[in-house]
Amino acid sequence: MKRSRRGNQNERRKQSDMARLALREQRRAQRRRNKQKRMLKALIMILIVLGIIGGLSFGALKASEIGLFNVAKIEVVGNEIIDAQSVIDASGIKLGESIFLVDMNRANYQINGLLSLDKLEITKIMPNKILIRMKESTPICAIDFNDKITYISRDGKLIDNGDYLRKTDIPIVFGCESVTVSDIGKKVTVEPYWRFDTVMNILKNLEDHGYLNKISEVRMTDNNTYEIVTKNGTILIVWDYNNFVENVNYIQNTLDQNMSNMIINLTAGTKAVIKPR
Repeated sequence: MKRSRRGNQNERRKQSDMARLALREQRRAQRRRNKQKRMLKALIMILIVLGIIGGLSFGALKASEIGLFNVAKIEVVGNEIIDAQSVIDASGIKLGESIFLVDMNRANYQINGLLSLDKLEITKIMPNKILIRMKESTPICAIDFNDKITYISRDGKLIDNGDYLRKTDIPIVFGCESVTVSDIGKKVTVEPYWRFDTVMNILKNLEDHGYLNKISEVRMTDNNTYEIVTKNGTILIVWDYNNFVENVNYIQNTLDQNMSNMIINLTAGTKAVIKPR
């Protein structure tokens, strides 16, 4: 009886071991099947991605062949003084070239090297447009000489030189004997230099105190005076910069009052001589 019992226990143990082995093999087979499914899915995804890339590449090639990505328009925004074509020429970007081959860094460098700007941003707009956004350096005045309008900055450097007035909200200087212009960003030579220095000092003073936008013209006259013409048509006459500074409070009060169409002579002594135009 004891031997029979032991035999039954051994048999049950064998059956249990066989069941565990069968379960283990079943799990291994399931893992192999799951792995194969994952590999198949990954292969399908790779084939799909390769198909998409191939389709896009083929489409891009055909689009390039018909010129879809060739630059068809170059737009310049933010320019008030410098004409758009000068900006485009400075950029070196050509109509008809592939938008993918446009060198943005080179265009940025060339524009900044040739033009006087406070801000510049060049953007590719797919499929075929270049947008150039810019902010020009602010001129303190424009010089009218020999049918040329020369815009200069506060430090006397050239911003632009053109055939007609493009910016009307800054003073125009008249009465120069000569104006010598070199490259943009370089000093402009104006004769007589000592008289033009006086004009610049007057303009800087007006700008520093917030009155430059009220002035339309500054004239260097034949009798060596300076006529400051307001946008309301009033003319303030001074001898030199010292004379201007001596009367600066009076001048500022006149500008604050927006006095119109008067001639105010400040060269005749301690009291202004006022008469209508």
